[in-house]
Amino acid sequence: MPDDIYRHDREKEKARRMFDSSEARKAFENVLDHDTLMALIKLQERDVLDRIYGVIESGKESVVFLADTVEGERVAVKIYMYRAGGFREMEDYLRGDKRFRNVKSDRRSIIHEWCKKEYKNLKKASRILNCPTPVAFQKNVIVMEFIGEEFSPYPKLKDVEIENPEEGLQQVLNDISDLWHDEKLVHGDLSEYNILVEKDRLVWIDFAQGVHTTHPEAQNFLERDIRNVVNFFNDQGADADPEKALKQVLES
Repeated sequence: MPDDIYRHDREKEKARRMFDSSEARKAFENVLDHDTLMALIKLQERDVLDRIYGVIESGKESVVFLADTVEGERVAVKIYMYRAGGFREMEDYLRGDKRFRNVKSDRRSIIHEWCKKEYKNLKKASRILNCPTPVAFQKNVIVMEFIGEEFSPYPKLKDVEIENPEEGLQQVLNDISDLWHDEKLVHGDLSEYNILVEKDRLVWIDFAQGVHTTHPEAQNFLERDIRNVVNFFNDQGADADPEKALKQVLES
């Protein structure tokens, strides 16, 4: 038992040295457990991660840190917390997706597959629309392209004044259609909260809830995504009907 304690302390200290500041280390302590610790160390040993900075986003299921790769490329590191309360909902999304039918029911297995699913969804989505390019994943940790400048992410759509809401809505609907028809994928949680604005382009984030179009709830998720974005852009001055927008996407 003492050897195990000492080994854990050494591993903990090795991971802590990756963090750039006391503030970042303190934030890390909030999501720290042995599996997360080992996942970060493994990503470091794989020459994926070098230095981790502060938190750029925090939610009920995950915490996102800003980091650098060994090559000095700025990336985002999302850590899914094992204590996430919504892991049963995660299981429903996974089991209906033909790509993840044999997932074990324990919390850690579900969260590991959830992280893997976001990685796979980003790989598919990045072929046809603007989203973070996935770099690597390990257990409950996913590393992806950072969408921002220096230490600041680009603003969310909800925080930006829309100059041409009709054009913005059409851009999003075209992307929804391309994702659905070309990659057989629906985002599943699309709204003004997970679209970033990079100058004159829109960048989608948070793909963990994305499912294959054969998922039994796929079209319901598609309708919800379209309703969310239509309502947002209508509030900004557009004049669109969600039903017509859905028909446009399905028939395009």
